[in-house]
Order: sequence, then structure tokens, then C-alpha cells
Amino acid sequence: MSNPAACDTANQAVVIGASVAGLLTASVLSAHFDRVLVLDRDLLPSTPEPRSMVQQEHHVHLLLQRGKLIIEGLLPGLMEDLEREGALVADLCLDVKCHHAGRWKRRWHSGITAHYCSRTLLEHVLRRRVSRIENVRIAAATDVEGLIFDETNRRVVGVNARERNNTLREIKAALVVDAGGRGSKAEQWLAGVGYGAVEREQIVTHLGYVSGIFEPPEGFRADWQVLLCLPKLPAQKQMAVVSPIEHGRWMVTAGAWFGQQPTPDLTDFHDYLAKLPIPDLYEAVRSARLIGALKRYRMPGGLRRRFDAMAEWPEGFLAIGDAVCSINPIYSQGMSASALQVDAIRPHLHRVNGRRGACRELQAAICQSVEHPWQQAAAVERRFEGVGDRPSLSDRLRFAYFDRLLVASAVNRKAAIALLRVNNLMAGPETLLGAGMVFRALLAPIGARFSPHLGETL
Repeated sequence: MSNPAACDTANQAVVIGASVAGLLTASVLSAHFDRVLVLDRDLLPSTPEPRSMVQQEHHVHLLLQRGKLIIEGLLPGLMEDLEREGALVADLCLDVKCHHAGRWKRRWHSGITAHYCSRTLLEHVLRRRVSRIENVRIAAATDVEGLIFDETNRRVVGVNARERNNTLREIKAALVVDAGGRGSKAEQWLAGVGYGAVEREQIVTHLGYVSGIFEPPEGFRADWQVLLCLPKLPAQKQMAVVSPIEHGRWMVTAGAWFGQQPTPDLTDFHDYLAKLPIPDLYEAVRSARLIGALKRYRMPGGLRRRFDAMAEWPEGFLAIGDAVCSINPIYSQGMSASALQVDAIRPHLHRVNGRRGACRELQAAICQSVEHPWQQAAAVERRFEGVGDRPSLSDRLRFAYFDRLLVASAVNRKAAIALLRVNNLMAGPETLLGAGMVFRALLAPIGARFSPHLGETL
């Protein structure tokens, strides 16, 4: 880690936050700036240990296929690093036993895989890799308290940062990128110098999760790597997953909309699992040994800041990651959405130092890059009564179609993989509207009726 004061330079970029978004951003900025300084207010352990200020890291995280491909393109070999540290590679159809919307899904080889591990391990491996880039420095326990603007307030020229010893320093930069997460202060900083309010899109569903790390029962054997129970929306509002992580352990997350999650008490946690539509998760977890304490995380719902809709935007500044778009973790899109944003600006970063309006264009690209994951999550959650506008006739028809498609994906391999590709951000939702897919959706109830052995591997 580095002393921020030692890195002041005209050709320096400063990244606020050593999050996944911040670290990926630093990796691409390193090709365009003499120095890249990443500032994080938290202590950053040198080993895979939980961070005190990242409450959500105690819960199941998944890097989707699209995000994984982007990150591997930026940092070749990172997935192999994760595997060496204990991450388990699982096929998201073959190795996941999933009960969704009242029925078990059949399992086929899909070729769409994920690296299952804790977010703690993933961030540790990513932080270690980025810190080895020659011109990148990461400074821990350094809290950014504000942006520094030039005399016109039209360009950001640095940050005010308070270090561990309570010293407040001005750090100059040609570019500042806010990857400070959902709690980003970018809105306040911009409003404070006359940029006005930032338009927000919010989906308030009062999300809550309780998770724990468990040692599987001795001698436990199963035909799955991941065990997942998802609800039939909007009537059901509870989900749970048993997910493998490093060292042969499980991370078990129980979550719900509208406050229906359990408390962080082991008895209540077991009771919650026992009341799910299937007994499998309870049967797997009840004899497992809890390691440490159960952890709780709550959030109001999805939040998207439309920085791209602002009338003006300062030179020398960008916002990225959850500072732009924070999505319900149940969809596992957060880290991949951050990767999409970094991928959107990577080809255009050479413009930042030499073209007026470049940061505004890059900010628009960042905001537009999350359109697919945001709309995908929003379409699901707006099915809840009282969330968003009242559904129109076309909305209700679309809901009915995707319910049929979900049934089809339980019994038809092509439908299952097509849906998996969309959920992994490998294809757009329009790919689910072709004639062949519509035909499968229409025949889905018949297929389900004559497929009694759902959940089996084929």
C-alpha cells in the first residue's frame, strides 16, 4: 500500500474505492496514466479476510459468464488464480439443482460456468493482481471527503482525502473516478457546485438476506454442487441457496423481499429453510456446522443514478459501479454490471486528456452499459403489487409469456440454455422471442406434465 501524498502528479488518475469496480477501473486506467492511485477508507488485509465496511461480502456472490469473460480479458489468468485459491468451477445448469416457481428443473451440460467462492476471496485475488501493476498504488484507510474543482467548477482536478492519522490532504489528478459503491457521495459533491439534482430510478422492495458459512456434515454426498430454491413471483417472496466456497465449505444465503427473511439466529434460520417449498435445503444444512456467526444485510431495493441525464457534466470525473447502478443481489448481476461498465469505457479512455466533453461521453457509455441488467431485474420486481406503475395489458402478456418460458426451461434444453444465456448477460432478451422459443413456451405445460423426473441430470 502507498502514501497518497507521494503520488501527486499532473498525469495521475485517482479511483475512489477498492471495490471490484474500482480495481477493474484501475487496471484499465494504468495504460493511459503515469500513475493510478486507488483510495479506500477501509483497512485492506493482505490475506483473504472479511472487510469491516463491506457488509454484503458475507453473502453469496456470483460472477456471471459475461462478467467473467470481461475480467479475464482485462486480467488474463485471474480465473486460474481463483481456482488455485480454492474456487470451484460449476456448470450453471448441470451442477445446479434448482427448484424454481414450484417445479424442479432438469439439468443438462450448458458450457456456461461460474467460479464459486466467497466475495472475500475474489476481491483478495483481484486486489493482489491489480496491486502488482507497476504504476498502480492502493492506499487503505484513506477516506475521500470531497472533490476539488478548478476555478470554473467545470473540471475536477483532484480530491480531498483524510488519511489514517487524520491528516487531510489535497491529491491532484487529471481524472477522478468514483467507484465508492451505492453510498457514493457524487450526487452531493456535484450538487454542491451547481450541477443540480441527479435523476434516480428506484425499485423499493425492502430486500433482506441472512447468510452463514457452514462445514458440510461429515461424509455428505449429493448429486449437486449448488442447491437453489427460487420463488414463484409475485405470490412467493422467499429464496435460499447452498453455494460451495473455498476450503470445501458452504455459504448458505436465505433472502426475501419485503422483510420476509429470517433473523440472524440459527434456530430461526433453520426454521426458515424448513418452511421452503422443498425440504432439500433444510435437510442439507440442519446437520452442517455453522462457522462463526450468521450475518444480515438489508437494502431498500434497486437504485440507478442517471448521471447520463444531467444537463452538464464536469471534465475530469466519472462515476462507475454501484455508484451508478445497484441491483438486487439475488440476480447475481452486480459484479458483472461493474465489468460491463469498465468494458464500455476501455476503448475510449485515450480521449480523456485531449478532448473536451470526453468525460460526459464516457459517463453516458457507463450508464447505458447497464441497461440490460437493470431492465431485466426491474421487469421481475415490478410484478409485485405497488412496485412501479400498474402493469399494462402488454406487461401482463409479457409476464404470462415469461412464466411459460420458465416452465419450458425446466423441461427443454434449448429453452434452459437460452434463458441461462440471457441471465448471464451473454444475449439480449430479444433472443427469447424467436418463433422456436415461442413454440417451446406454448408447449411447456404439456412437456412438464409428461416429465415427472425433474431435477435429474440428463
